[in-house]
Amino acid sequence: MAGKRVAHRFGGVWTEIKLKALNDYLWFYQNALKNKGFETWYIDAFAGTGDRHAELKQGDIFENSPIEHVERIFDGSARKALKINPPFSHYWFAEQHRGRARQLEKLKDEWPHDIQVRQGEANTELRALFNQQPWSGGATSGRQRAVVFLDPYGMSVDWETLEVLAATEKVDVWYLFPRAAVIHQLANDISGIDEGKRRALARIFGSDDWEGEFYSAKPAQASLFESEPVMSKGRHATPEDIAAFARKRLGKLFCYVSDPLPLIVNGHDYFELYCLSNNRYAISLIKRGVEHVIRKYTPASRRRSVHQEDAR
Repeated sequence: MAGKRVAHRFGGVWTEIKLKALNDYLWFYQNALKNKGFETWYIDAFAGTGDRHAELKQGDIFENSPIEHVERIFDGSARKALKINPPFSHYWFAEQHRGRARQLEKLKDEWPHDIQVRQGEANTELRALFNQQPWSGGATSGRQRAVVFLDPYGMSVDWETLEVLAATEKVDVWYLFPRAAVIHQLANDISGIDEGKRRALARIFGSDDWEGEFYSAKPAQASLFESEPVMSKGRHATPEDIAAFARKRLGKLFCYVSDPLPLIVNGHDYFELYCLSNNRYAISLIKRGVEHVIRKYTPASRRRSVHQEDAR
């Protein structure tokens, strides 16, 4: 019997759009591959508890009903995936937070599926998974196919992890690229980027090319305390330029990089949800499912006014 669902509060309207888009693709994926002889995996590397708690405002003074704040529980990515029919052959969840990982373990009591839970850092656990059987070899290795969901906390996905996923040529990766977090690392002047920020940018882009793409020399300026003019570099890249560079870098690894589903927070593009794949033989099928999802949810995501969430 299911126990109490422990609160895990995060996200907003954009979160529901993201999860609905993923959910639609999972239904498409499983129905497209049924009866094909594949062992399908759903892999969620930042799985949380499986739930999302949100405080909502309900009531309307114009309808003479009191306004109150109520807490609602929504299915997170893990629970949504477990409801897909036909089900995946295997479900693999990773979560670094020990308490949340324990909540994921309880999903085994609710569902008859093969559910594996790893409590650990997402990149480490993912690389370990794909470096062991059946992914690394064995009698059934050719039958494995997967959807991998990367919904990181900030800039937590390493480029090396994306390299591992691309090398399988058997997985479709849904990657929530943290556009706003990346831009936040990029000071207006190159001198404002310390070593910690440089390491974070190199980790997410897999190279140092971002500096040449985003910054250019500024006119030398003398100061009261310098005998020689000081040369520096200023950021000329717009947010759109930065997003385009991210897509270009992803295209170095994956033969298919979808158009992004933009996810808006407070009127600003905070995230971009991509589907990435190196499964060259299935690109036409993948594109059909992905493009339907992008067309369906982009208009809702682009609405600047925030409406009350619902569970539909």
